[in-house]
Amino acid sequence: MLAAADKSSEPMQSMMASAPAGDYSGSDDCQGVRYRLAGNPSHVAIVGLGRSGLSCAEFLAGIGLEVDVYDAQSMPALAGELQERVPEARLHSGSIRIDRWREDSLLVVSPGVPLSHPDLLPLLESGVRPVGDIELFAQCAVAPVIAITGSNGKSTVTQLTGEMLSAAGLDVRVGGNIGVPVLDLLDLRADCYVLELSSFQLETTWSLKPQCATVLNLAADHMDRYAGMDGYVEAKAKIYHGSGTMLINVDDERCRALAQADRKTLAFSSSAPSTENEYGILRDGNATWLMRGTAQLADSADIRLPGQHNLMNVLAAWALAHDAGIDDEIIREAAASFCGLPHRMEWLGSHAGLDWINDSKGTNVGAAAAAIDGLDGPLVLIAGGQGKGADFAPLAGSLGEKVRGVVLMGEDADRIAHAIAGSRPVEFADSMSDAVNLARSLAQPGDTVLLSPACASFDMYSGFEARGDDFRRCVEEIA
Repeated sequence: MLAAADKSSEPMQSMMASAPAGDYSGSDDCQGVRYRLAGNPSHVAIVGLGRSGLSCAEFLAGIGLEVDVYDAQSMPALAGELQERVPEARLHSGSIRIDRWREDSLLVVSPGVPLSHPDLLPLLESGVRPVGDIELFAQCAVAPVIAITGSNGKSTVTQLTGEMLSAAGLDVRVGGNIGVPVLDLLDLRADCYVLELSSFQLETTWSLKPQCATVLNLAADHMDRYAGMDGYVEAKAKIYHGSGTMLINVDDERCRALAQADRKTLAFSSSAPSTENEYGILRDGNATWLMRGTAQLADSADIRLPGQHNLMNVLAAWALAHDAGIDDEIIREAAASFCGLPHRMEWLGSHAGLDWINDSKGTNVGAAAAAIDGLDGPLVLIAGGQGKGADFAPLAGSLGEKVRGVVLMGEDADRIAHAIAGSRPVEFADSMSDAVNLARSLAQPGDTVLLSPACASFDMYSGFEARGDDFRRCVEEIA
């Protein structure tokens, strides 16, 4: 197991005491922020008008930069909002070929736009260094940052960590990939930031130096964007830039390999801890304890989140919060009261003699496997959607005897069926309503029906939230 280095980071609470009051809305503050940006730009070309692109446009225009926004869609969904919130910005739709570039320009690339896009290559090959909203945030933020990434569980850990720090009375700003763009969080009054970061966001980030950071786990995801796991892992590993505390999942071989010998290191595991710097799970007769070293932190029976993987999520959040100086008792109470997030192992109740669980956020094979493993069964799985180039073969090994059958829908239903052929009965659905009814017919009284798609949702829905909401509606209709 990993041992902690002698080096330790300054306690977060002492850093918080030095943060000045105020916000970024005043002209003096704006100028100060502007001059903290690398290169002191006067103009910005923003590629991609998503939520983060809109946030960048508003922020950069607000501190005095001239703004051009480029989007490949001829009618971007947020064009009207851009005009309302940043009327001075120029929108170039239908192409991302940048035709307004100057020596004092800044290139901002939204997470959804790959850096390999041919329209970006001329600028990148000329030496222009692209940034994203996380890099802009890193150059401007004052308060310390706790940063969280991973293939699965990062939203739960981010939100829970934020609630643990809030319970201690801190002014905590939670956002990033979890929903609120980071530039919208910037405030000099903040005590700290807790950020969920995706690999896409980390690709264009190099100045972020979190006080504590973690890669929760690493499973194949976004293989339609990366040539292989090495590129994906390389992007995730950028979260450990700087000299802050590294929290390592020692159960995950790829995560273990990211540890650095000269850094303060904490560890978490699904097994009993082997060092005082490790968080883990001790099974003692009929009791299961969350541990730090030899110290009992909490009885797992007091944790509302279902599944073994969620105990790991609680341990990770506990480690992050404790490293920030939060007392164990405060952390324990926050962990016990946390009920989880919508669309993440969300129990929808009992209907027609069955338990229904909405895990629409399970958008890769690793997430679906963890959801299945975390339930006692028997269960019926609803899966399918856009597979993002994933290999579905590992899913077959996760089905086990607890899964009575699988209902598949969406663009990659046939690929999943081929990967799990022979392991369990398979039915195909044309809609969520059809999937719910087929799952009901496969299940027996007392079973669980689990929506954990192992796929993105964009073939049928605007996002995983819409898919989960549709699942909830269909379940309620059979009651």
